[in-house]
Amino acid sequence: MADEVCLATNIKNKDDQMDLNVKDGKVSMNTTSATVSPKDDAYVYAGFTNQTIYSCELNGTSSNNDNVGLCADLHPEKAKPNFYLLIMNGLRVLFTKSLAFSTILTIRAALT
Repeated sequence: MADEVCLATNIKNKDDQMDLNVKDGKVSMNTTSATVSPKDDAYVYAGFTNQTIYSCELNGTSSNNDNVGLCADLHPEKAKPNFYLLIMNGLRVLFTKSLAFSTILTIRAALT
């Protein structure tokens, strides 16, 4: 199983405690190895574990794992019909242009 990560940004204190809520309880991590973000002049810390993280908490602020299903709204089975509709619309445009060009050439030939 791959490692999971909880990213804490904008930490003001380098000696904080991060709690990762996993299946078997809590995993506590010390953020003393946090790095300084050059933009915000604050610390950034990534807490890694090989267990599934349900939520993480730092300084009373917590984040849960509700955003895991963001890709659930994608429907790859609808890609094929959309591709066919795109081709059909392209052929309609091509047919309309060729019909207009043919009509212009016919009128031009009839006038000369």
